[in-house]
Amino acid sequence: MRDAVIMTINYSHDMATALLAVSGLIMWAIYQRFPDPAAAELELYFITIYKTVTRLAKISFSWMVIAGVPRFYYFMEYDWSPMAGDLQVPTVIIMHIVMIFLVVMGILFWLRLGKRIRALKLKHNLG
Repeated sequence: MRDAVIMTINYSHDMATALLAVSGLIMWAIYQRFPDPAAAELELYFITIYKTVTRLAKISFSWMVIAGVPRFYYFMEYDWSPMAGDLQVPTVIIMHIVMIFLVVMGILFWLRLGKRIRALKLKHNLG
């Protein structure tokens, strides 16, 4: 039973990472195609999409961090491949450097997008 729980957490960590990446890509794609100026209905819909995808991204990021703890702790037991040997160490380090870079870039994009959302909310008297 313990093995099944740990493996499920490991896989859910991967899924949360993918969901976070897809959330960012979706918001970027919508933002790139969003007209400026836009009709009021479209702006309100954009605010709604932003709220929903932001909530999903926050949940994904939180689960990625939470599930990362047991994954790190049990890495040698469940993820380490003896056939790959010590080459896994630099590979995992490089992968995490790339992922941290992508998350930081995503956060910077989300902050910029948040400014636009705040301006739209003020324009429509939404606070």
